[in-house]
Amino acid sequence: MIWSKYSYLFQEADRFYLYNSLSNSFAELDKSTYNLISQQIKDKETINISDESLRETLVKMKVIVENEQEEFARIKYKSLFRRFSNSLLSLTINPTLDCNFACPYCFEGKHPQVYMSDQVEEEVISFVKRHEAAKTLKVVWFGGEPLLAFSRMRSLTQKFLDLGLKYEAGIITNGYLLTDRVVKHLDDLCIKSIQVTIDGMKEVHNSRRCLRTGHPTFDRIIENIKYVHDICPNIKLNVRVNIDHTNERDFLELYKMFQKEEFLGIHLTPAFVDDIENTNKCVLNSEEQNKYINRLLKENGVVFRRFYPKPSQECFVRNPNSVVIGPEGELYKCWNDVGKKDKVYGYLDGRITNEPLLFRYLAASDPFDDTQCKECILLPVCGGGCPYNRIKRDYENNNINVCPLIKGNLKTYLLNHCTIKK
Repeated sequence: MIWSKYSYLFQEADRFYLYNSLSNSFAELDKSTYNLISQQIKDKETINISDESLRETLVKMKVIVENEQEEFARIKYKSLFRRFSNSLLSLTINPTLDCNFACPYCFEGKHPQVYMSDQVEEEVISFVKRHEAAKTLKVVWFGGEPLLAFSRMRSLTQKFLDLGLKYEAGIITNGYLLTDRVVKHLDDLCIKSIQVTIDGMKEVHNSRRCLRTGHPTFDRIIENIKYVHDICPNIKLNVRVNIDHTNERDFLELYKMFQKEEFLGIHLTPAFVDDIENTNKCVLNSEEQNKYINRLLKENGVVFRRFYPKPSQECFVRNPNSVVIGPEGELYKCWNDVGKKDKVYGYLDGRITNEPLLFRYLAASDPFDDTQCKECILLPVCGGGCPYNRIKRDYENNNINVCPLIKGNLKTYLLNHCTIKK
């Protein structure tokens, strides 16, 4: 047996710690144990642990493993199993690209007012039926603003349920149309999760996320969130905040607001805006993002789940059974590509019109072929990062950072985790 390459030992003042990313385990050690382990790892010595209980614990933490090849194979197997599993059919459905908002940063620009037709609806059902091995169907409603096509959502859902598959759905919405008429049907639609975006307090949000008419949206969205939370307490509500230099101060105020009793159970997620096209000067770089997150904790006590490394399964983009469906029956692999004609790889009727693009998403820029990833201590929890970003980097000459924020700051994040656990 050997010492795992995915172990990380560090000291802070008079306290000693051991983290292993393969098991995602974290422990505080006494000084003598720390010195014993660190010295053996440093000198690449044969494992010499006389304390049987300690040895068993280290094996359980996967600090001690059979061999390096077994470690890597374990990580790769988990990823490949997810890639090629056909028991789950995962669909992101855009019933329309139309939107009632006019957000300046939106990737869809002018929002083509295209809605899914009855014919495309039938093609969606036929598409699902052809995936005979699938036992579970999961749908994410996306857009545009999917609730503008609420009747289509209801119609498709009923037909999905008639197929007899295990079924559940989520929705990504701007929240403005979460009215009584919609909310009372959420259970019928099997909605288990809702993501709503709020980009700051009232003034900032309304400047970034207004109606096409220019009218504000903040107050109504907040009331709608409260209503969903009261009427459908079992639905997971996530409020996403897109953060850049123009609104970074607002996140703290929004966080404080969502700590009030009427919002308890609603999760607030900071989402740093990516500069995918290398054109946005307002984007925080990785160093600024780390400083921002740590400052919120140290100065304001804001707690993030992301302080502790969260095992990340590779995106379903890699799985042939994961598809993004546009309103005209066009197929994409990633929802970042919706509305981009050059990123359509085929159609619901079975036609593949851009095979190189399809196989690029399925198999190219593989982290298990990437020397840097293979040697990275965080590979077991990172999984190589976002495939979309990896492909942008490797095939479109984009210098986007594909590594998680925690890389290069592992000690800080683990200590932050200790802080919030006390």
